[in-house]
Amino acid sequence: MSLVIGIGNLLIGLAYTGLGLLSAWETFSLHRLRGWSRFGIGFSLMAASCGPHHLIHGWHALQGGEASWPMLAVTLIGLPSGFIFVGLRFETALGGRGDRPFTGSRYWAISLAVAFAVTVGWLAGWTLARPAPVSPSQVMCTVLGLASRTAVPGGLDAASVTLAANLFVVVTYGMVGWYLADYQVRRHAAEGAWSLAGISLSAVFFTCALMHLIYATSEGHVATLPFDLLGIPASVYFLWIVKRVHNDSVVDWNRRPLVGAAAMPERSAPWR
Repeated sequence: MSLVIGIGNLLIGLAYTGLGLLSAWETFSLHRLRGWSRFGIGFSLMAASCGPHHLIHGWHALQGGEASWPMLAVTLIGLPSGFIFVGLRFETALGGRGDRPFTGSRYWAISLAVAFAVTVGWLAGWTLARPAPVSPSQVMCTVLGLASRTAVPGGLDAASVTLAANLFVVVTYGMVGWYLADYQVRRHAAEGAWSLAGISLSAVFFTCALMHLIYATSEGHVATLPFDLLGIPASVYFLWIVKRVHNDSVVDWNRRPLVGAAAMPERSAPWR
């Protein structure tokens, strides 16, 4: 179990880190042609928090850290959507086809959303119902056992801060996934097709929120605390820009030309 959780989180951490670096590089290298991408900047900041978090968590699991069935389940749930989006994203960066539209009934999307909601409730209830630690050597962080965790110097309870930070990003990343999924539903209503990259990215943020929920209520490492704290402003900024892009109220790469400088033309177009 620890091996699967460790390797799974290392893969997720590497994926986030790689996507964050790719997004930062594209944002910087193409800003003269397409302007600065607020979405790209927000995604890079988010990845700078989530990537190291999962890398530390995975390394800790491989070193014999506490493992649980809910954490194993949520790790396996998060891998497929992550693999799909990472594969499509790097295929696009290498000049390949990238995203693929596909048709499908809206009922499968509704069924998938209901199944995910049931899974979230089941895993969260399973984690919260687990007993408190029975020995000091049992490295476990449950709601009932938070008071017994070691405090960092200065009297600050690291477990409580880790719990609060992870629960905060559960809300923000869940809202990001909601806006991304809502856009896919609107696209399907207008065009009758889904975007494979869009669906997988929506699932990435929903499963990421679920992983942070299980992590917050099952265990916490002081080593992840700096990145958990970084995730608070990063997730707020990313949620803000996703909301604006969702409302089409910001000029970003979604409304930039593919080539040429992003500036007003010297004269109006003849069809205006």
